[in-house]
Amino acid sequence: MTSDNRLKVLLLTRPNLSLTGSGTYEANLLRELGKRCTVKLYESEQDLAGDWDIAHCTNLKHLSRAVASRLRCPLVVDVHDYYWVHYYHFFCPDFPLRFLLQKLRRLKYHFLFKKIDGLILHGQFLYDLIQHPRKYLSFYFGLDYSAITPKPWQEREDLILFVGGDYFRKGLHRLLKALPLVLEKVPTARVLVIGKEPLHSRLFARFLSRNLPVEYIYGMPREQVYQTYSRGKALVLPSEIEATPLVIAEGTMAGLPPVVSRVGGHPELVQHGETGFLFDLDDTETLADCLIQCLTEPERSRWLVAHGQAFLAQFTIERMMSRLEEIYRDLIASHKEQPHG
Repeated sequence: MTSDNRLKVLLLTRPNLSLTGSGTYEANLLRELGKRCTVKLYESEQDLAGDWDIAHCTNLKHLSRAVASRLRCPLVVDVHDYYWVHYYHFFCPDFPLRFLLQKLRRLKYHFLFKKIDGLILHGQFLYDLIQHPRKYLSFYFGLDYSAITPKPWQEREDLILFVGGDYFRKGLHRLLKALPLVLEKVPTARVLVIGKEPLHSRLFARFLSRNLPVEYIYGMPREQVYQTYSRGKALVLPSEIEATPLVIAEGTMAGLPPVVSRVGGHPELVQHGETGFLFDLDDTETLADCLIQCLTEPERSRWLVAHGQAFLAQFTIERMMSRLEEIYRDLIASHKEQPHG
């Protein structure tokens, strides 16, 4: 975007609400969009009446129908998950609440989608799954990795990193089940869990991990998360449900081979045996074996990381922002042809 043709963008976002994942995307987007567009963060209802070229909500979960209805410009929304499409049952301490929230959220989105002009879907899995009259495929891995400083493998601890909130959706219980098998081969192995989590899940997770070498950190600045990556030898994400998590890219760029479940968008980001490891959800032995390889085979780990970094190198900030500009301009043009009224 040239300086004499800057789009005016109203950005509907909640900066710093999430330390990883969508929060990382939002932080990078806010920084980069400000270089290319005239950007205003939504603060009050008065902002909705402004003369904007486009409004961009960075997370569907944070959009209300009242706000969407009052906008006079086209609205594009990022979608980061699909848990509301169907009810996915898995082991967790609050499944009745999740069941209810899924039904409510699905109903909410049914009506909300009618107010949204376009959806940005991050990954082919989401793009194929979620239906909308105007949807756009985009990968959001144009990350700023400058704060990540990888250490040589031999300087790292026998540490397995589990990064992200919503422990049980992300399969923490599956990791805890595999950990005793890992300890048989690598007695010095430990797990570090980093992520915000409600109290009931914290307590339940601590109960399940009693007598196991697991440490919990509830919230950590993003820069410190990046530094912590370099302490470990493996990143694990045994998720029950997952889209295209940024933590895989972050961990890989920090020198951690990713060990992830074969669900959702994971296979789009990890090629088994090439850029990391994939395992079937119920295959505890394979999960443990993959973690053991990461902890004990330096050459294998370096090879996986190098191939993963080469794959991720194609997803640059420039490509991400160019794609976003295409989406903006397509929606603006379509809005002019068929103005909402």
